[in-house]
Amino acid sequence: MNEVLKAIHDRRSVRAFRSQPVEPEALEAILDAGRWAPSGRNTQPWRFVVVESEAKRAELGKLVPQRDMVRTAPVTIAVLLDRAAGYDELKDAQAIGACAQNILLAAHALGLGACWIGRARDREVEALLGAREAEELMMLIPLGFPAEAPPGRERRPLSELVRRI
Repeated sequence: MNEVLKAIHDRRSVRAFRSQPVEPEALEAILDAGRWAPSGRNTQPWRFVVVESEAKRAELGKLVPQRDMVRTAPVTIAVLLDRAAGYDELKDAQAIGACAQNILLAAHALGLGACWIGRARDREVEALLGAREAEELMMLIPLGFPAEAPPGRERRPLSELVRRI
């Protein structure tokens, strides 16, 4: 199977992490993968805040239900939408989703685990992150070396999902 298709099939949402730090080169490669996502009119409306310090991770953990994930992951990437860079709310949100998928696949390809937390438009979290006026939180992505190996989950058969006309 093609390596990209294999990564799509094998990637899992990881919610428990080892304390081992993420190498700076790996983190840069993951952020760069997010940067290369498609966006309408190439607006690239995403912005990233990388939360690495133990103190900030603990503060962030107090603000979200997934506190253990955020506190124990060596890194959490906050993905923000820069409304000043975008041009269409729906298309910008779609681009952010593509950006997140690139981040998740890149983390998986580098032997790391990650999980997309759909925490959006949270003013307290945005303040903690130092979000600028035009920026809105779209999601948090804790990542690190997996402390678990989640099993694959069933997917609906294509026959239930696809209509051909």
